[in-house]
Amino acid sequence: MLNRRHYITLFALILAGSAILLITRRSSDASGTSTTSDIRQIISSNHAESNPAGVGALPAVTVDSAQKKIPATPGIGRLIDWNKYPGTLDSQIHRALDNHDGEMALDVADKLHRCKIVSVLLNPSYSSQLPPPQDVVAQRAEVQRVLEYQRIDANCQTIVGDREQLRSRLLDVAIEKKVVGAAVESFYLGVRRPDVLQGVVQDAQVGDINSLTSVAYRKAADFEISADTQRAIRYALVVASNEPDVGKMVRPYLDIAETTAVALGGETSPKFDNSNLSDDVRNQGKAIAERIVSRIKRGHQ
Repeated sequence: MLNRRHYITLFALILAGSAILLITRRSSDASGTSTTSDIRQIISSNHAESNPAGVGALPAVTVDSAQKKIPATPGIGRLIDWNKYPGTLDSQIHRALDNHDGEMALDVADKLHRCKIVSVLLNPSYSSQLPPPQDVVAQRAEVQRVLEYQRIDANCQTIVGDREQLRSRLLDVAIEKKVVGAAVESFYLGVRRPDVLQGVVQDAQVGDINSLTSVAYRKAADFEISADTQRAIRYALVVASNEPDVGKMVRPYLDIAETTAVALGGETSPKFDNSNLSDDVRNQGKAIAERIVSRIKRGHQ
């Protein structure tokens, strides 16, 4: 039986799956994305809400079962364009803070998080666990990945000061400016201010997949919302997971939300019960599902 820590970690792993974008550049010279094998090792560093587990600390069966839920082709998640802003990462941090630029603040906060991930991927103890590339094409791809990680890590080394504190300050700016997706990142860090809780719920209702999943797998009282509000959000994940075009991208989030809700949401079954929803709740859920699908298709996730 998986314990509470394992459920949280499974959810973190799925979010890492959507965050394969973690070291992707959208510029014309982008070298590609992280592999699924990379994802397996980003256990505690990606959205590790109250998670004391270290990288590689989980039993192999736990990691393997979570990996099966990761979509083969990531299509959800904030894309990071490492060339979007001039200057070093340190200068970008201070420019976002000084200018009170919400969008830039969230972008740079995401970069700070990727710095932590890249440091894991470059750790020899991680790379030594990977099987060697089997052919020349795979070898070249691996070399390009490592070079990309090193380039990002070099930029991360320009940062002066405590990275976690800087990231929290950046998220506060983004939350104040009501940038979608910022509140849930702060929530993952353990912040439970009213503006953060309200922000997570509001972002969930406009279709932000990470916010939706977080609200879905916890208790409604954790966000100070009604049971019906949460039911609508949970139902939205179910509806969106059945959408022909993007349903397969949403399904892993629904799967983990349902499973984790047993550990953290007080549910007795790893499946959301939508059998007795009122028409109003169903309509709200369908409206949110439409926003989920729309955001994914527009590339906002």
